Amino acid sequence: MNGIDVRHADFRRIDLNLLVALDALLSERQVSRAAERLFIGQPAMSHALARLRELFGDELLVRTGRQMALTDLATHLAPRVRAWLTEGAALVLKEPPFEPAQAQGLVRMSIPDGLEALILPPLLARLRAESPGIRLRVQLIEVDRLLDALDADEVDIVVVGVPVPQRNWHERSTLLTATLQCVHSRLHPSLSGLNQGPLTLHKLAKLDHVVSSYRGEAVTVVDAAFAAEGLQRNVVAAVAGVGSTVRILRSAPLVSIQVVLDGVMALPDDLVVTPVKTREPLRMAVDMLWHRRHGQQGLHRHVRECIREIAAPLTDVAGGA
Repeated sequence: MNGIDVRHADFRRIDLNLLVALDALLSERQVSRAAERLFIGQPAMSHALARLRELFGDELLVRTGRQMALTDLATHLAPRVRAWLTEGAALVLKEPPFEPAQAQGLVRMSIPDGLEALILPPLLARLRAESPGIRLRVQLIEVDRLLDALDADEVDIVVVGVPVPQRNWHERSTLLTATLQCVHSRLHPSLSGLNQGPLTLHKLAKLDHVVSSYRGEAVTVVDAAFAAEGLQRNVVAAVAGVGSTVRILRSAPLVSIQVVLDGVMALPDDLVVTPVKTREPLRMAVDMLWHRRHGQQGLHRHVRECIREIAAPLTDVAGGA
């Protein structure tokens, strides 16, 4: 015995379904999204929140501007409630055979701007044809928060193009590996008319760069290559999206080191791609990560497999993916 006296009669006074609602509310931090997650109406979820507040004697969720934040008690309860539900589900629930055509559910994803344009359209088309009951919600989460978002169950699947040190309870699958190349205007004053082949890092270090980064920083693998040569890029602008990068390159004498994949970076005729010469191939892996809690769930396995199959045939301009 563990010394805990379980008074079974006490559970008769508690609606354990409220803990399911509590988990959804603390994960989503919004009544409407929590209701959507449990396939119930918003009034029913609001009623559940009122009962939970009475049960715990705490607001649990409080409004801060346009968003809802967890109280200290709710922050303390969140991992304990999730652990209790996970253990309970493993004890009593056996997932039926997965049938894509009959599948129902919401899968939340985080995909960088450029890769979203590559993956999302064919993924949605496939799901609408094969699994019309599966819904997607795509959000942009800063790289520094990705693992915490997985742990907090804010997101189910993460696609990322920068190195992320996964934790023991995360799973990873490499979707593709692509070559990084230099994109610039045909009329760039330092590069127009050049036919000497790949650009060296020493040459690139003398030019002004724009980077695409939704956390306002440079791509790690590129800076590591420059640092290995004792060099540093002169980054004059960091923008959130690939589309902005293209427009900037057309109007300013800048360069950008990018993954150029069909469907990600559609280049107009006045922009060109020039290979970069480095000691080691300048490559970037695009990975998919998820929490082990969803590892064996048919819904999530199906969506992950669809993403893998969409990414598998992709190639970059250098033909290396």
